[in-house]
Amino acid sequence: MVKSRTRARQLVSAGIGLVAAALVVTTTVTANSGAASGTTGKGTLKLVAAADTVEVASYEGVAYVEPSVWLAAYDAAFEFRASHTAYDKPVKLTKTVIRGKKRTTTTAPASIVDGMKGFKDGLRVTLKNKAGKVVLDESRPLCPGGYDRQRVQTDGATGPVYPEFCGGNWFTKGVLYGIERGMAVPTVSDLEFETKGETALTMTLSVSKPVADFLGLPKASRSAKQNLVIVDGCPEGGCEGGEGEMSTHSAHGADEDQGARTVVPRESLEGAEDGRGRLPLGGGAGGTSHGKPAKSSLPDLVSVPAWQISTAVDEEGTDRLNFAANEWNAGPAPMVVEGFRRGTSPVMDAYQMFYRGGKQVGMKRTGTMEFHEAPEHNHWHFLDFAKYELVDAKDKVVSTSGKQSWCLVPTDPVDLTVPGATLRPGQTGLESACGSKSALWLRETLPSGWGDTYDQSQTQAFDLTKVKNGTYRIKVTVNPDGNLYETTRSNNVSHRTVIVGGKAGARTVTVPPYQGVDTETWWNER
Repeated sequence: MVKSRTRARQLVSAGIGLVAAALVVTTTVTANSGAASGTTGKGTLKLVAAADTVEVASYEGVAYVEPSVWLAAYDAAFEFRASHTAYDKPVKLTKTVIRGKKRTTTTAPASIVDGMKGFKDGLRVTLKNKAGKVVLDESRPLCPGGYDRQRVQTDGATGPVYPEFCGGNWFTKGVLYGIERGMAVPTVSDLEFETKGETALTMTLSVSKPVADFLGLPKASRSAKQNLVIVDGCPEGGCEGGEGEMSTHSAHGADEDQGARTVVPRESLEGAEDGRGRLPLGGGAGGTSHGKPAKSSLPDLVSVPAWQISTAVDEEGTDRLNFAANEWNAGPAPMVVEGFRRGTSPVMDAYQMFYRGGKQVGMKRTGTMEFHEAPEHNHWHFLDFAKYELVDAKDKVVSTSGKQSWCLVPTDPVDLTVPGATLRPGQTGLESACGSKSALWLRETLPSGWGDTYDQSQTQAFDLTKVKNGTYRIKVTVNPDGNLYETTRSNNVSHRTVIVGGKAGARTVTVPPYQGVDTETWWNER
C-alpha cells in the first residue's frame, strides 16, 4: 500500500507526444528511403533516416527533435497485439506479418516486452559533440506505431489503419498497433535535451539486438546516424507568449458542482409525456426502433475501478478526495448519442443511435444534454451517463461527487482486441465532439474498445467534511438509470477500496493495490 499524492494524470503512450519544435531537412533523402528501393517482396522492416543533416530548434537552452528517423514496412504490414488475461499477469506481445491473405504470427520473448508500451529498451539514442564526447546516451521503449505516418512505397497502403500510439493506462487489457504495408512510423517523437552551448551534434539511433532479431531487421538497417545542427528557435527577443511550449489533451478536468441529478425513467423517454420522446426537429419515424434493438447493434458499458486517488483542500477550504474514473465500451457496437436542440433553449433531446456493420439501424430516446458554461468547458454535456459515490462497508453513501454530466470522447484505449474495436476513432478532440453554444446538433461517441476518463477534483471530488476516518469504497456506476441500451448491465458497477485518515485540513488516503495493480504510481514506474 502507498500513500497517494496529488499530481496531474498521465495518459501513457509511446509515440503520442506532440513536439512543438521546428526540424528542417537540409540535404536530399537517403537512398534507402526511396519508394521501392531495397524491397524484397517478402516483407521487411527497416530503420530509415529522412536526411543526413537536420536543423533542430532550441528554446531557451532546450532542443526538441521532431521525427526524422522512421521504422518503415516494405511489402507487408506488421501488426502487433499486446494483452494479458488479468491485471497482475504478464503482457503477451505478438507480431503478425500480413502479406495479402497470408498471416504469420510469432510471440515475442517476455524479456523484450515492455507491458502495453512496445519493446523494452528497444531503441538506443546517443548524442555526441564535435569532440566525440557523449552528451546523451539513453534507452527507451520502441513503439512500432506513431502519429505522423509516411508513405514509402507507391503501391503501399494509401492511409493509416492502426492507432497512433502504443500504451494505455493501468487498467488497459489489450492494445493493437502496427505499421501498414508501404508506410513508416517515427522511432522518436518526444526527444528533448539541454544543449549546454552545443551547436552541432551527431545522433545515432539503433534498435537493440534482441528486438531487431525478433522484428527481422536486416543488419544494415538496424541503426541510423544524423548530424544535428542546433539553431535558436526564439531569435530576437525570445519566446514570449508560450512559443515552443508543449501541450496535450488527456482526461477531462473538473470545475464547479453541476447540481443534483435528474432521473428520467426509460419508459417516459419512449412516450410522448410532457413533450418527451418526440423525433429530432419534428422529423418522421424512419429511424426509430420499435422494441429492443439487436445485441449486435449495442455497446457494452463497463465501469473501471477508480484510480489516481489523493486528498486535497479545495479553494473554499473543504477537504476533498480526488479520483479519476473511466467508463469504457466493450462492444461489439459503438455507443453513439446524438443531441437535437429543443427550440432555442440550452437543452438538447438525446437519442441513442444503433449501428451494425457501420450503418445506422435504429434509434431510441435516451435523455437530455445541456450546455455547460464554465472555464475549460463551454460545450454540451450528456446528463445520464454515470454516478460516483463514496460508500461504507454496508454500501451506504457517505459522500457523492458533484459530477453530473459528461462530454463523451474516447480518451483511453482499454481493450482494442474486443470484437468491433475501433483502432482510430474519428473524433478525439473535445470541441469537435461536444459542440459550441450555437450548435443545433452534436454527436458524442464511445467506440468499441475505448473509455472516457474524467479527473474529479474541486467540487466534483468527494467532500470529506463529515466522513470519519476509516475504510470506504469508491463506487463508480455507468448507465445508473438504465436509459442507455447495452448488451448487459452486469458490469456497470466497480468498487475501489480507500482508507481515509488524518485530521481536518490534512486528510490522508491510503490506496491498496487492485488485483495486484498499484495505480498510485506513475505508469512509467511500473
